Amino acid sequence: MMDADSLCYSSLKEEDGEEVVAFMAEHFFPREPLSTGLHMTYEDNKEWIHGSVQEWARSGMSVVARYPATGRLAGTLLGTILTHQQPNTYQQALNSPKTKVKTLHTVLSVLEAAVDFLRATSVWTASWSWHDHGVGADGPALVTGLRRVPWFPQESEQRGRQLGCQLATAQATAVPSQRLLYRLGYESLYTMDYTTFEIAGDRVFDVDKMLGTPCAKVMARLITPDQQDVSDPAVE
Repeated sequence: MMDADSLCYSSLKEEDGEEVVAFMAEHFFPREPLSTGLHMTYEDNKEWIHGSVQEWARSGMSVVARYPATGRLAGTLLGTILTHQQPNTYQQALNSPKTKVKTLHTVLSVLEAAVDFLRATSVWTASWSWHDHGVGADGPALVTGLRRVPWFPQESEQRGRQLGCQLATAQATAVPSQRLLYRLGYESLYTMDYTTFEIAGDRVFDVDKMLGTPCAKVMARLITPDQQDVSDPAVE
């Protein structure tokens, strides 16, 4: 297996959208607790992710990794910048005609609003996951078969610093991503219990389908210009 630092990293482009959607459909959503806990189908996920990928590409924060020999996509981290003028990420998906899509993004909106990060002048928010050499996606996270993984967040954090962002945040919706982010120096600031979470008085998750993950966490760390990046955290 190639080390993650041997991959070629670049900013996500709008023309990468179809490739990223197909990649996430294969590697991310079938193993993502929110998606499995809501019994979301491929069409449910595709309905919202395609337009969101275009928006994340325009943000300048999102990163793709490719195998240098073939150019094949190895992973992606999707992120955006939140400001007082643009304080939320999920408003468009909340208008979806699909009930499961609206439920998913209601959950993500609750997580996004749980901590008032906008007391800072500008905030970068991204949620991460990794598969093989690194799959990033909005919201939930997954780690499989990878022990050397700090390069993906460092690539995106560096873009945040260059754009003047002060804080990196993540909505970590699976146990592996939560453990990894702790190792990267993130702090947990809010916890959502999947077993008790309700919308309009109704429990929304099939917890037995959520891959052993009991909760989501909102996590963050400062990304000041002189901050030293964490290197080589091991995933247990």
